[in-house]
Amino acid sequence: MIRLLRMLRSRDDERGVALVAVVGIGAVVMLLVATMVTIATTGARVTTTDTAWNRAIAAAYAGVADYQSRLNADNTYGNYGQESAPFSHDSGSMFPKGPGGNPAFNYQAGAAWVTVPGSDGTATDASFRYAVDNSKLSTQGVIRLQATGRSAGTTRTIVANVRPDGFSNYLYFTNYESGDPTVTNEKNGSVPCTTAYRPASTANTCGVIQFGPDDNLAGPVRSNDQLKICGSTFGSTVQSVYSWTSANCGTRAATFASNPTTVSTLTPPSTIGDLRDAMRYDLPSTTDTIEGTGCLYTGPTRIRFNGDGTMTVVSPLTIKTVIKGASAVSGALITDGQVSSKCGAIDDLHSAAGARVPIPKNNMVFVQNEPAARAGNAQDPNYWDASAYKNLPNACDSTDRANDWTNLRSNGVGFPQSTGVRSTSEAAPTAGGGAAVQTPYGCDRGDVFVQGTVDKAVTIAAENYVYITGDISYPTTRSPSTVLGLIGQRAVWVWNPVNADGTTFRPANREIDAAVLSNQGTFVVQNWTKGPTSGRGTLTLYGSISQNFRGAVGLGNGQGYDKAYKFDPSLATYTPPKFPRPTVTTYRVATQVESKTAYTANGAAIP
Repeated sequence: MIRLLRMLRSRDDERGVALVAVVGIGAVVMLLVATMVTIATTGARVTTTDTAWNRAIAAAYAGVADYQSRLNADNTYGNYGQESAPFSHDSGSMFPKGPGGNPAFNYQAGAAWVTVPGSDGTATDASFRYAVDNSKLSTQGVIRLQATGRSAGTTRTIVANVRPDGFSNYLYFTNYESGDPTVTNEKNGSVPCTTAYRPASTANTCGVIQFGPDDNLAGPVRSNDQLKICGSTFGSTVQSVYSWTSANCGTRAATFASNPTTVSTLTPPSTIGDLRDAMRYDLPSTTDTIEGTGCLYTGPTRIRFNGDGTMTVVSPLTIKTVIKGASAVSGALITDGQVSSKCGAIDDLHSAAGARVPIPKNNMVFVQNEPAARAGNAQDPNYWDASAYKNLPNACDSTDRANDWTNLRSNGVGFPQSTGVRSTSEAAPTAGGGAAVQTPYGCDRGDVFVQGTVDKAVTIAAENYVYITGDISYPTTRSPSTVLGLIGQRAVWVWNPVNADGTTFRPANREIDAAVLSNQGTFVVQNWTKGPTSGRGTLTLYGSISQNFRGAVGLGNGQGYDKAYKFDPSLATYTPPKFPRPTVTTYRVATQVESKTAYTANGAAIP
């Protein structure tokens, strides 16, 4: 019996231990299950959060795409927006066309967002809204867009720079690949050209100007015509409406970074006259900006950039440097003007030393032809013959204008020039004798003569010609936004006088750092067919060239210049101030980065 009791007691102890073990193992299993459930549910929440996070930024990108498509459908859409939105208000943006019924411009808490549709077209939980900063559109050609996406209570914001596909986006752009018959006296054989060249038109056309074997273009090239390429080297894209040809070249094959492609037409504006509005002090769109008005000069004007934030200006015919427009009844007539101190004192502008003034940063200088006389007494404030200055010695008077300046006096800013050898290129009378010919420089024309080191973003526009009289360069300390625009409505000339004996005024080699545009004419070297057969060296351009007609810089026999053109990468982001855009263009996103979130999920602005 005692043994039996001992055995039972022994088994009871084992049963207790087993029970404890079972209970312990069960507890561990329960903990593991609980942990797994916790991890699973937490993972589900993280996955949901990640999905909302990704959908929110995708919705913000959808907002950018929506705004870009509206710009491409209507190139004036940069004038639409909501001024009261923090992003727009803080930048000083103005929107004369208002929000235009676009709900994406909503900015207040509780206001509607624009829903992003799914792949099947049904609504999703993702939505967006955006605000616009157009304060730099005219000065730098950039629209800043703040787009905020929302999904399941999560919001994210990106800021994008949107730019038009403009002329300064190309190293080399031409409307016609033939020369300008009104500027360079182009001929088809012995017959003067009267029409521009296109592949579809062969009757009485100008000859095609070719890219030669020594030409090296390091940047995008585009033409509305057919390109003739004879052994040239292209370091970037080549685009044209009518493809390209190497017929009758007789040179090595051309070198391309990528295969040339065909594109649609990019049309230059017919005139730059609207740029004069930047000089009007009666327009809120000008006076309410940080830059304010630009500087207006009349007749021949010489500008030298000094490399210290200033420029020296000589402009003998200028009377008023900012102007006022008329009422709608009298159309676009200029009725009044003022002398702006930032553009120089009139007496200084009329002197040989000139006026030293600050470069109008992010603004422009417009050089106009002398205004014509009007019927009655309501004359333009810069009409010379009605001014108190008309009797100054050596002034340009009505007799000079009637004779087209054939008396060969200086145009007031030092041209024509002479080295003492009879010149056939500028017709300067000299002690050397011989019959002089007519000078190309009129005393009342809107010509600008420019050179120097430019260290502020500015555009120089001439109603007639731009003459580049010396090197134009940026300083080594240049900021990326410092870009120069040079616009000659009829032509941009590389000043290159050559004497009758073949000697030249300028040393060999020239450098031009600028975005060059001639909307009606051409970019061309003066006297490219004259001078030594050994050539004038290399014409280096760092920037871009856009022109209506193709301009020549040299001949195949060695006279003139070889080309070394390189695209300025700053022009991919910044456009010269108030630089003209194509009449119809497309907009692209230049940059986009995520920024601080602008709105909460309920639409309240985040300070």
